[in-house]
Amino acid sequence: MIAIDKTTKIPDKGRGNFIRVLRARVDEHFAGRNRRDDRRLYLKSAIVLIWFFVSFGMLLASSNSAFQLLLCLSTAFAACGVGFNIFHDSIHNSFSANPKVNLFLARSSCAMLGVSRYFWRHKHNVLHHSYTNILEWDDDLETRGALRMSPRQAWEKKFKNQHIYCWFLYALSTIEWIFIKDFVHYFTMRINQFQKYPSMSRKDEIEFWTLKAVYFSVFIVTPFLFQPFWKCVVGLVIFHLTLGLSVTLIFNLAHIMEESSYPEPRGEQPPDFESEWAVLQLATTVNFGRKNKWLTWFSGCLNYQIEHHLFPKVSHTHYPEISKILIRTAAEFHIPYHDCPTYISALKSHFRTLKALSEPARFGVHPVP
Repeated sequence: MIAIDKTTKIPDKGRGNFIRVLRARVDEHFAGRNRRDDRRLYLKSAIVLIWFFVSFGMLLASSNSAFQLLLCLSTAFAACGVGFNIFHDSIHNSFSANPKVNLFLARSSCAMLGVSRYFWRHKHNVLHHSYTNILEWDDDLETRGALRMSPRQAWEKKFKNQHIYCWFLYALSTIEWIFIKDFVHYFTMRINQFQKYPSMSRKDEIEFWTLKAVYFSVFIVTPFLFQPFWKCVVGLVIFHLTLGLSVTLIFNLAHIMEESSYPEPRGEQPPDFESEWAVLQLATTVNFGRKNKWLTWFSGCLNYQIEHHLFPKVSHTHYPEISKILIRTAAEFHIPYHDCPTYISALKSHFRTLKALSEPARFGVHPVP
């Protein structure tokens, strides 16, 4: 059942006992060791970057259509690896303890992926992590009216078969993001109809246009210099359909789930908090496939989403260790730790949730503790 409780208040910014105890235990676990600059993360990033550039280079040089199809898929999955492991950590400043390293990696990965660092950082780091699953505040719930992602969103007849047509929309997500949404955000300075972005500095504007120019010139225009026009168009479509599906079917499995809560805030500008912020993160977030070593490696531990929300400044390679401490501490405080055992079970739960949301009134109650 979909979690919804209209009487629950959104937790505060971590002043309760649970998060204090948890942080103390995590501090003890690290015992002064650096929580960033993990050698495992540097090695993984090197592998992902080699994978990406080798796939892209071979794609430009190859003339065999069947092999080029495989290389399109390979480049798309490598781009996912860059996004999950380098882009995500560096923008959270959790890749390195050196801010200059994080900034360099964030800008470089944005140039490779074609996305804006400025817009992602605010809507993800600030809003999504502060107001998880809160309608009108968490932009991950906003699909410009295409899908109903929260039971607090008004139901419309067009959502009736969203669990079927969402596959198509998910596949188009990076095309919309890179080629449309970033530019709409730049010219309107709005995240959605509810939220605005802070004003950009001149430096931010220069970065936006520079990185977009690098992406379009290297990864969009360059292939047309080496390959026939039709192959470039088909390859670009295949690349983005693969990338879009892969990204959304990792990120969306963390929050739009049967176990997730959709708390109702008190107050509006911003929502007023009463209980623990950390409890909200456990109530609105679901882990999945934690025993799947390939998924954990490839996704940048985004299948350990609860750990990420509680410790976003820690390199993701530490999340499997932190999860053991978190599970024990949550049990002591009688706080549910939502976890789907496999990726497939999480995928099924996500689409059952979308199907339930496609109907006007079919919700159970899972209150935030």
